Amino acid sequence: MADLKSAEGGSETSLPEDVEKEPLGKLGATTAIGDRCLVVMDLENGLVGWESGDDPANPQNWTWGKKWTLMFFMAASSTFSPMASSLCAPGTSLTLEEYGLTSKTIGTLMISIFVLGYAVGPLFLAPLSEIYGRVLVINASNAFFNAFILGCSFAPNMMSLIVMRLLAGIGGSAIMTIVSAVIGDVSSAQTRSSVMYLGPIAGGFISEHLGWRWAYWVLLMGSGPLNIIMVFFMSESNHPTILEKKARRLKKEQGRDDLHSYLEMRLPPHEVLARSIVRPVKFLFKSPIVFLISLYVSIVYGTLYLLFTTIPIVFQDRYHFALQYTGLAYLGLGVGMFIALGVIMKSNDRNVTRLREKNNGVFEPEMRLSTTTYFAPFMPVALFIYGWTVHHKVHWIVPCLSFVPYGFGLLGIFVPCQTYMVDAFLETAASAVAALVCLRCIFGALLPLVGPRVYESLGLGWGNTLLGFVTLAVTPVPFAFLKYGGWIRKKYPVKL
Repeated sequence: MADLKSAEGGSETSLPEDVEKEPLGKLGATTAIGDRCLVVMDLENGLVGWESGDDPANPQNWTWGKKWTLMFFMAASSTFSPMASSLCAPGTSLTLEEYGLTSKTIGTLMISIFVLGYAVGPLFLAPLSEIYGRVLVINASNAFFNAFILGCSFAPNMMSLIVMRLLAGIGGSAIMTIVSAVIGDVSSAQTRSSVMYLGPIAGGFISEHLGWRWAYWVLLMGSGPLNIIMVFFMSESNHPTILEKKARRLKKEQGRDDLHSYLEMRLPPHEVLARSIVRPVKFLFKSPIVFLISLYVSIVYGTLYLLFTTIPIVFQDRYHFALQYTGLAYLGLGVGMFIALGVIMKSNDRNVTRLREKNNGVFEPEMRLSTTTYFAPFMPVALFIYGWTVHHKVHWIVPCLSFVPYGFGLLGIFVPCQTYMVDAFLETAASAVAALVCLRCIFGALLPLVGPRVYESLGLGWGNTLLGFVTLAVTPVPFAFLKYGGWIRKKYPVKL
């Protein structure tokens, strides 16, 4: 009988007798410390796996250089995609002026429709990456993204620009969803993530001095060449895809049609595709813990998208910033997030190790959420400061600085929650993350449409106070996840 071995060289666990009939979701075994288990070759039974625990073809055994080349590609792509969502924000007034429009709601829709694409794309792109591999899906999606970014720059009217941005958002969503799964492919329960706020900063200067269409062209100058380089040099990291390619090679070399990968889904292709496409939806609606964490992140992130609607109004109208300098107000968010990223990288894994040792060496994915309890209180405090300093027209540096603790709290919540999806559902991490991204981006696309009316009715002081109370109300939620999350996850497993 074939064995399933720990990647850490730990104890061996027998595979179930019906392994050949089970789809991938059933083989998502992990060790007690949270790493994926290792499947090794068993040619006598026609099963193709890794040669050994040190097999260099296994992404977790890649060289440092190969891993970090892949991480560079992921980081660069993850920078260009979200830049497209906000790059044109400072130039919204110029865009409306060129098209002869005055509605702020239309301007907001032009920006937020890109985020709606982020909600749609992961539903099918993430599971496709689990079937056909990360390389094919990411590169094809990036090419789709670049094509419609180019289309945005030549849009003859607002309707075509909105449609182009929606399609660009769908293409750009792949990397933002799959990157966590790629990290899970090559690492052992570790995470790296950051959100770049270079978009609004660069976009303000480009729109003011070169015109809003140049904002798209400049973005394409970076993302286009990167896309071409990745086509030739990006390495496949999805374990099932690598083993399936190996199985096909061995079938041809040895003339054995009985060989197949351990991780192959032994189903007709159309059924494999159908099952995979509905995975994110199943996660969202059949796993209470996935839905609750996704809802929590969506509420928190919803305040960010609402906050975005106020920045041009506050700094252009109240503080009389020139268009090109308005984007600099976003720097506080970026600073806060980079600080949070440093704190997370330094403390999160160490905290998980400490909790695992207290739990007799057994890893529970909920341990990943422990640090969110420290970050969550920063958000309501920051919103209260921002709202009332703007209301009373305190010096502009104060509301700018209030974005630092806001960004710190936001990323401190987001990164552990997204990493939790990878830890809890390792083999189908892309689909689990897609569920979170989908719900979050639905909030992000729709909430800004009501933002201007909310602030017109309540004013900037009480409007941001309302957001502060919302984030204050959900501040205790991470404690509930820590206490009851494991019980909920185990009581309601997802059958994929």
